Amino acid sequence: MKLYCILLFLLMLINCNKEPKVFEFTIETVDKNIAKELELIKNQKPYGLVFQDEKYEVWNSCSGEWGGTIYFKNKHNGEIRYAQSTCTASVNKIGDRYYISNVSTHLYERSSVLEIINPEKMELTLKLPPFHPEIETREYETESNLGTKTIVDSVGVSILTSFVYKNNLYSILKNYKNDLITISKVENNKFKTAQTLDGLILNDSPQIVKESENHQKLYFQHPKSGVLDIKDNKIKFTYYKNN
Repeated sequence: MKLYCILLFLLMLINCNKEPKVFEFTIETVDKNIAKELELIKNQKPYGLVFQDEKYEVWNSCSGEWGGTIYFKNKHNGEIRYAQSTCTASVNKIGDRYYISNVSTHLYERSSVLEIINPEKMELTLKLPPFHPEIETREYETESNLGTKTIVDSVGVSILTSFVYKNNLYSILKNYKNDLITISKVENNKFKTAQTLDGLILNDSPQIVKESENHQKLYFQHPKSGVLDIKDNKIKFTYYKNN
């Protein structure tokens, strides 16, 4: 009886110390064709435009091994500021601060997050490059880091996207050491896993559709077709049977 009480106490202590899951994660399968949906969303926004608010249009270009660039175009005076960003997966805003999530898969996987407090402190440039998926724009890529601060830089993981929930920046990460998909946030200049999305296998470079500030969809075609839907703390992956 005494041993049973001790074991029960230890079990209660372990459960008390476990943090509750922040995110609800579900998986379902539907008989739909992802190619048809992708065709419909293909021209929803200009290629290269990744974010905008009341003051800025935010554009990005990516030339792989030759680098990438993030551009802030002021809507009021037309000025364009830019900084190195290889290569932008998503842009988020918390308060007045902008967070640029970057990923590079050239030679090895590497992900980083930049913090930009005031875009007006970035380097000034004269124009945006031509944005087209078939045009290589490496001649425009900058090496300037003026006005930016790297808050995390990690090798071996790819950021698929980032999002804000309760004023915290979270990233969906693919970890190449164990092939796990996790939700992580930045703590002490490192990605800290908040939750593992069990049973999920995803590839890089999804087609991202931002429905609103708290809702986005990621369309994947390999290794299986499907959509990762992120809305507040609810995350759902829908497998498409018909490719």
